[in-house]
Amino acid sequence: MTDSTISELTRLLSAVPEAFARVDAADAAAPRPGGKWSKLQLLGHLCDSALNNLSRFIKVQYEPQPLSLALYDQNEWVAAQQYAGTPREEILSLWISLNQSVLRVISVLSPAQLELVFLLETGETVTLQWLIDDYLNHMKHHLGQIFPDTEL
Repeated sequence: MTDSTISELTRLLSAVPEAFARVDAADAAAPRPGGKWSKLQLLGHLCDSALNNLSRFIKVQYEPQPLSLALYDQNEWVAAQQYAGTPREEILSLWISLNQSVLRVISVLSPAQLELVFLLETGETVTLQWLIDDYLNHMKHHLGQIFPDTEL
C-alpha cells in the first residue's frame, strides 16, 4: 500500500468531522440545486461506498481470482438507508467507523495482495491497488461537493 494513500485517508478521517461540524444543519439537509442529494445524503452515499468497498477489499484476499466486481445501485442504497432523515451525527459516526475499518484493512496489505485482480462488467481487469485508489478519488470527489468552499 502506498503510504500516501494511507496518510490521505488518515488525514480525511480528522479533517471531515471538523469540516462537517461547521456545516449548518439546515444546509446539510437541504437538497442541492437540481434536486440532487443533500450533503447528508452525499455523506451517506460515502458510507455505502465504504460498506461495499470494504467488502471487496476483504473478499478479494480469499476468493478465486479474478473476483467479479459487483456493482450496487447507489440511489436505491441512499433511499433505503433514509439518509435524508437520519441525524447528522449518526451518519458522520458511521462514515468515521467504516473508514477506520477500511484503513485497518488496507494498512496491512502486502505488495502481492495489492496485485490481486477484479473483473469489471466490461471484461477489463483492475488490481486491488487500483480499486483502493479509485475509492479514495471517489470519496474526494464527493467531499468536494459537500464542502465546496473548504480546502480539505
